[in-house]
Amino acid sequence: MTTWTDQRTSAHQNVGNALAVVDKLLSYVKDGKGKPSGEERALFAAAVVFIYGIWENFVEQLAIELVQSVSDKIRPEKVPDQVRRLLEKKSAWELSVSPGWRALWLTLVKVQAVGDDGETFGMNTAKAGQVKNLLRQAGVTEPFSAITTEIIPVHLEEKDVDGAIARLVELRGEIVHTGQVPAALRKGHVLAWRQFVQDAADRIDDTSRAQCKALLV
Repeated sequence: MTTWTDQRTSAHQNVGNALAVVDKLLSYVKDGKGKPSGEERALFAAAVVFIYGIWENFVEQLAIELVQSVSDKIRPEKVPDQVRRLLEKKSAWELSVSPGWRALWLTLVKVQAVGDDGETFGMNTAKAGQVKNLLRQAGVTEPFSAITTEIIPVHLEEKDVDGAIARLVELRGEIVHTGQVPAALRKGHVLAWRQFVQDAADRIDDTSRAQCKALLV
């Protein structure tokens, strides 16, 4: 029988749609070698910021989507230990009556991902540690288990995926907080980051659905 875990998540589908916007941005940049113009460098910067936004939005929406599906169907004894520890901080009334532990689990993950109407703003930056922690709260014990170093952009010196994600976060921050385009940034780098996010999303989505499926057995 086909279940929701057999198909890519909506969060993953949104990645493809958003990356198409990056492709359109880069279509205005000339192919081949040569020093990029000021206009092209501005497009590089915009594309990098957008790529990072795609990455962050993917992991946030993936976590929420997973919990929406898992929390409604999982047996109490199958709830992962990390999630159980979060829920145990709540009162007996909240867990058993209002809103109940299933709804409470979803609310906790939503707040961790995107914040609430108060002063909680969700995930600050989508570095590897924060991403892993968020997805573990959604029931995915090892969200990066299928990611290999082969997807790391070749222009980086990083030897592990966590470090590559940190470089993307830093590059985005440098552009946003200084209003400047790094001198060394080129079209090839942007294309490599685009592919990195695509590959990472593909593998995280597959791993997450597989691990959530195991929780529902």
